[in-house]
Amino acid sequence: MAELSKQAQSRIPAIISLPSQWLKAYEDVVTKNASSVSQIESALRSLTYIIPVHTSTLLLSLYHTYLLRRHFPSPFPPSPRTRYTTFHTTRSQLYSNSAILLQTIQYTELLCEMFFKRRGGDKARWRLVVARRWWSRE
Repeated sequence: MAELSKQAQSRIPAIISLPSQWLKAYEDVVTKNASSVSQIESALRSLTYIIPVHTSTLLLSLYHTYLLRRHFPSPFPPSPRTRYTTFHTTRSQLYSNSAILLQTIQYTELLCEMFFKRRGGDKARWRLVVARRWWSRE
C-alpha cells in the first residue's frame, strides 16, 4: 500500500503540469489557425441565438481574442475607444483583469438567465433578474 502511495505521489507533478500543456497546445492551434477559428466562432454564434450555448461561445471568443492579441497586432487602424482601452490595458494589470472579470460576469449572468428561462419560463427568468438586482444593491 505504501509503495502504491509513493508511486501515486511521484505522478502528481506530471498530472499537475498537464492542464498548462493543454492550454499551450490549444493556444498554438488558435494562433496558427486564426482565420478558421474566427469562421467557426461566427458559425457557432449564428447557431447559438437559438440555443443557450451563446454565452459559452462568447466566453470562448473572449479567450481567443486574448490569445490572438498577444500574438498578432490588429490590421485595422484603432478607433478612439480601442486606443483608450489599449492604453489603460497596457498600463494597468488591474484594469485589464477587471475588464475581463466584468465581461465574464456579464456573459455568465446571461447564461443563467437563459437557463432559468428554459427551465421555468419567463417568470423564473425575471425572478432571477430581480433577485440579482436586490442582491447587488447591498
